[in-house]
Amino acid sequence: MKRLVFNAIPFAAFAVPAAAMIMAAPFAHAQTDIEDSCKKSGGQYSQSQVSAHFGQDPVLQETCCTNTATSQKCVTYNNGVQGPTYGG
Repeated sequence: MKRLVFNAIPFAAFAVPAAAMIMAAPFAHAQTDIEDSCKKSGGQYSQSQVSAHFGQDPVLQETCCTNTATSQKCVTYNNGVQGPTYGG
């Protein structure tokens, strides 16, 4: 009876680089309603996760800036709640 022998070298040669590539890939973010509406209006959208203190849950901070003929207006949202508006 022949016994199948598992050869670990070819498997490791593939698995290690594949795992490194997956871990190094940037995380995809889900597109929010704020991002959708900002881009539809022609604005520049940005987002970040910030935490005021170590150990605190991060807050999703989103900013939409739109340009008019004479000025730029930026609106910031914290966890989907509109904050201050800058520009005029």
